[in-house]
Amino acid sequence: MCDRCGVFGSHDIALSERPAHRLAGRFWEGSHAEAAAGAIHPLIEEMKQASAVRPGPWKSPIVGISWNDRPDGFRYFVGIAIEDDEAPQAGLEMLDLPEMTFASSWHGAEDGGVAGHYGRMFEWIADEGLKWDVSRFHHREEYPSDYDVSGPPVLRLLVPVIP
Repeated sequence: MCDRCGVFGSHDIALSERPAHRLAGRFWEGSHAEAAAGAIHPLIEEMKQASAVRPGPWKSPIVGISWNDRPDGFRYFVGIAIEDDEAPQAGLEMLDLPEMTFASSWHGAEDGGVAGHYGRMFEWIADEGLKWDVSRFHHREEYPSDYDVSGPPVLRLLVPVIP
């Protein structure tokens, strides 16, 4: 059962808003096969550590932003939210994101492949009369701050849309 929405299996898709914010993290480029084999996992682990040492009780989810603009794969940024006036930890790059609207769905461990879940989301977007907004990036993913890279994928999937 999903601890976020209390239901088994396929999760509802809804519109979600994200305010403008700044991320600190790292960029990666590679193939879908490399990503599926775990090439992004070290970045997720690094961001878990970066989130853990930040002051205060709230820990940022680990945010992944993808650009599907390579013929052989994609670019991906993995980061955590920081304050606008906060300097990133040494070696991290910053990415400023505007306020945006997303089609959003929680992907649980029992939900199968992430690609299939994205497919259902794109069908929902079309059925709702929305348009996929690729003007800034293609996908956003939010991993819990305690994400287990050795387990099945458990994360929020977000597709930018124009209402």
